[in-house]
Amino acid sequence: MLPVNHPISPRAGAVHAGDEAGSALEAFWARAAMSKLETKFALAREMTALPRLPIETLRAVLLQYRYFTRAFIADLAVLVARCPDGRLRSLLGQLVNEELGMGDPEEAHARLYDRFLESIGAIQPGQTPEQLDAAAHPKVSALLHQLGDRTLHRSALYAIGMRGLGGECVCGVYFGVMHVHLREHPFIVANEATIDWRFWDIHAGHADVEHNEQVRASVAELLERLGDGGAVEELAQGYDFGTATWDAFWTAVYREHDVQVS
Repeated sequence: MLPVNHPISPRAGAVHAGDEAGSALEAFWARAAMSKLETKFALAREMTALPRLPIETLRAVLLQYRYFTRAFIADLAVLVARCPDGRLRSLLGQLVNEELGMGDPEEAHARLYDRFLESIGAIQPGQTPEQLDAAAHPKVSALLHQLGDRTLHRSALYAIGMRGLGGECVCGVYFGVMHVHLREHPFIVANEATIDWRFWDIHAGHADVEHNEQVRASVAELLERLGDGGAVEELAQGYDFGTATWDAFWTAVYREHDVQVS
């Protein structure tokens, strides 16, 4: 509370706080944009390894991403429950609905990814959900557990930064670069016509770009409503952890399968 003799009125102080929040948000967007650019350049180098991998190694690497996809959907649903009422919550709810197939489990994005894995031989016919769950690498499971725990127990703004921005907005960068190099693999080229590409058509196409812009606009609206520079810092901390987890995931999977980056 401002002292009685403070030269700035409470109304002016609120406007000043809003200006500070706006400046902090602009600084965050600028840093996030640079982070995405740096990620894209780093990925362009890392993903060049994919076309050179033996097909069994490629299958194993892509299988591990299955667990990341499924955990993201569950965390996004938790985020909807924790998000304040408003445009962002409605948008995240819409994204969860799309991820779950809008009422059709066969159209759920996790199922589409499994169909892709089946079509390249990474999932064998008749494998049960329990057998597939058991195939998750312990390091991958530990990373996903951390994300789930923080989504539930850290502040809602931290969780939005981590899973809403560090998940939804950054994954498009990974999908786009990964998709390009994946399709250069000799096995993929030879079997392209029989591979189920639906998952990639969605996530490496325009839909993810549109989602990124919608999430960003909705987050900006929420922060403007809060008018608190500290809120931007919480968001940024979550974003940093979310993007770092993406890096940790690929590092763990590459090391496990001795993938050499040139």
